[in-house]
Amino acid sequence: MVEIKSINLRNKEEKSIIDKIFRVTKELSFPDDRMHFIEQMISLSKLLMKYDLNLSTTFKAVDEKAQDPTYYVATYFDTKDLEQALWVYRMIRLLARYVLLYDKFFETKNNRYHLLARKVRRSINKILANEIDKHHQDHLKYSIDFSLKQFWPFWKFEQIVKSRIIEGSTFSYNEIRNFSLSKSSDASTIYARVLDAKLPSFSENVSLVLHYNQALLDLMDDWQDIEEDIRGDMPNVFVMAAIENVPYGIIKKYDTTKLRNSIMNSLETSKSPIIRLVDEYQASIRNISIPSNLVFIKLVSDHHAETLRQGIST
Repeated sequence: MVEIKSINLRNKEEKSIIDKIFRVTKELSFPDDRMHFIEQMISLSKLLMKYDLNLSTTFKAVDEKAQDPTYYVATYFDTKDLEQALWVYRMIRLLARYVLLYDKFFETKNNRYHLLARKVRRSINKILANEIDKHHQDHLKYSIDFSLKQFWPFWKFEQIVKSRIIEGSTFSYNEIRNFSLSKSSDASTIYARVLDAKLPSFSENVSLVLHYNQALLDLMDDWQDIEEDIRGDMPNVFVMAAIENVPYGIIKKYDTTKLRNSIMNSLETSKSPIIRLVDEYQASIRNISIPSNLVFIKLVSDHHAETLRQGIST
């Protein structure tokens, strides 16, 4: 009896969250007021994060790195199907968890993350098996299988870059950009495949903009994670840029204040690889043509770029 009441309570709570998500979604107003639209996206992101009521602490920590509601909104704007948008959101969220858990596994060598990633993969397969449209089911299954295998080489590449950092190597702008784009390629290689299967207006240009947007988000993560990445000797583009002026062995000995000051000094020049990256990504996005139903993604790009510039300048 207690268990039945608990299940009913969870179902009621989930329905309440879904109702709120759908209400906020229907109120999205682009492009009348751009700042208001961004605020709506942020509110929607917070609601979507509550959608999965039975998350472990580990999943919650991982999901904090994957709060972008872009894929959900893109599905709604292109299909006007709220259930479809929620399905896409759930699938993207699981795929992002899978990728981020393997990130943790390769960083820490802790087999727990490997086992959790395999558990997430089983959830992905279960959702695909329950897909009503058999054609979409098969298409997505094979696309996702292939896409995930395509992304695996990045983790090997990351270990090579890690070794070079520890050895005291410096990095050219092209090398930093290559690492940044490789790191963010999960957006175009994996997540965009879900949109490809579900959105009538999807094109590879959309995939390209999503890739650049993810690169901007990853730059923001690197800015926040500088100290943590240095402790674990993990590649971080801000550190990769700074060691051109200060050797990594010295940077690693800095306390937090001196470390941040050193990184900030490397950003003050117009030749800073990071500033150049942000400018290049934003300029590239503006020159990419995408369907009108999905053009809001370029507004999100500008928001990411402006937020990043503000973050690294204060």
